[in-house]
Amino acid sequence: MGPQGAGMRGEEGLMTPTPGSSRSAVSGASWSPLPLEGVAECLGGEVHLAYAQRPVSGVVTVAAGFSPDAALTRAELRATAMDALYRIPDGVARPCGGDDGRELCLADFMPEPPADRHVSVAGVGMLSGERYLLPAEVVWMGERDCRVEPTVVGVVDDRSDGASGAIADLLAHDVVTRWWASPRMPLLRVSEHLERLIPASVASAVSALGLWVSAFVLPGPDFQIAVVGVSGEGTTIATAAARSVKAAVGEAFLRAVAARAQPWDTLPVADSLRRLTVWHREADYLAYLERSAVDADPSRADEPVSRDEAFGWADIASRRFGHEPVLVGFGAFDDPVKVVCPGAACYRTVPPGTTLPCPVP
Repeated sequence: MGPQGAGMRGEEGLMTPTPGSSRSAVSGASWSPLPLEGVAECLGGEVHLAYAQRPVSGVVTVAAGFSPDAALTRAELRATAMDALYRIPDGVARPCGGDDGRELCLADFMPEPPADRHVSVAGVGMLSGERYLLPAEVVWMGERDCRVEPTVVGVVDDRSDGASGAIADLLAHDVVTRWWASPRMPLLRVSEHLERLIPASVASAVSALGLWVSAFVLPGPDFQIAVVGVSGEGTTIATAAARSVKAAVGEAFLRAVAARAQPWDTLPVADSLRRLTVWHREADYLAYLERSAVDADPSRADEPVSRDEAFGWADIASRRFGHEPVLVGFGAFDDPVKVVCPGAACYRTVPPGTTLPCPVP
């Protein structure tokens, strides 16, 4: 099955359209005309998929949620953020060498960066409040003349968590990318406890429709990382970070479901090819994850949310990466759209040239 026809094939006939609101989710956002949007049911109505589009930039986003409002809000926020990013460098970037902020270079974000350099994008340190000038390549250059792979990791798409959720996204992808390159610790398999980690009705619907979910956890001192694969006529794999195992698995599951519905021709080329590889080599990926995993203690599924508030997400990222995360905002109200951080393993010049590339960007 080709990339453009890959979305939700295993669930065809299970999606019932429902009306969606036409109101923008982000106040003050004015980058595009009124967005196109809609909500559909999947997995027997237990999960909702929301679709948002920005006609001028051509951005298309798909988000999943356990309620229609949650899915639609996330799809709208993500579409608004991506719409802003697609306008780089026109109107939102400035020439390099400005004196109104600390300038970071590509070498701060990746080893052996390309020599060419475009423009800078303004950002604000999330701990210090210091102003930064960031390479546009690590914020977003899309498929334009740029040798840095575009990444949507760190895009702000959660109204309740805001930029903190984007930092958690950075941490999740960093941990999984590094683990995939050097798996020095086993994954903890939590697939058998799925009904305690996502709504039981959702877990039952997945099984009844002939799909299956593989769920794993990489534990950390301050947060938990989940890696979840949703399989059946192809596999999508996603990751998420949260304070608890349950929250991380639930978020990664929703991301994997949304990935099944995302038209691949709306993704950057490298991400589309990565998903194509995972889709057609699902047995290899799932076997690799299973070989790298050990069964988790059942008590981990009920592990309470960490109450240690001494370190917020920005503090955790700063300790891990050796640099504070930087928030990029656009528009009249400086709406937050993306978080970047030097030291995170999310920025690279080309996709990994391995037999089984890491399934998350």
